[in-house]
Amino acid sequence: MTRFWLSWIQPTDDYRPLTDPPQQNVLGWWCSGYTANDEPILCALVRGKTLLSAKLSVKTSWPEVKTRSEWRIESEKSADWVPGDRFPLSDWMIQREKAYR
Repeated sequence: MTRFWLSWIQPTDDYRPLTDPPQQNVLGWWCSGYTANDEPILCALVRGKTLLSAKLSVKTSWPEVKTRSEWRIESEKSADWVPGDRFPLSDWMIQREKAYR
């Protein structure tokens, strides 16, 4: 499986996923800021066979993401890539990261 770094504008006031932790292919997620219209900007490290399957994993946990224009970043990453210090890993993220390495 490939890792993808995805970012999107979350069109809801409550930007948390439907379940905590989110869908199993989501290895981590963060709110990185807000747009000028106060919409949350989310980032996630997601496993998937393809970019489309990674996006579908995101949509399972954040079903409000509907249009292509809401996606800001769609970047394929190496198997060992993890986000930098700006995106600290919580306990569930560390456990998932270990399980999928």
